[in-house]
Amino acid sequence: MDLAAIQGEVMKKNKLGVPLNEVFAGSEKDPQWAEAYAKADIEVRLAIQIARAREKAKMTQSQLARAVGTTQSVISRIERANQNLTVKTLSRIAAVLHATLVIQLRHPHAYK
Repeated sequence: MDLAAIQGEVMKKNKLGVPLNEVFAGSEKDPQWAEAYAKADIEVRLAIQIARAREKAKMTQSQLARAVGTTQSVISRIERANQNLTVKTLSRIAAVLHATLVIQLRHPHAYK
């Protein structure tokens, strides 16, 4: 199961009015779901950060897209965590939103 499959399942159930706690009930016990969720976590957090920064800057998706040099649909996909991002694109977005882009690799046992 990948991020797209998780999103599809959530959207399908959400359209039916199923509460999110019921959508995800028991899912964490599924090893494939847990792995996909862990991989998606950083993508979703980044998408939320970008959307919040854009809103704080009082910009529409279209305005951000023009400033970055892309389309509104790409920004929409980025904010839904449904777009592969390059460091170059992230740098452009950060610059337009007057934010600092910080990328780190952390090893859980480093420096011990």
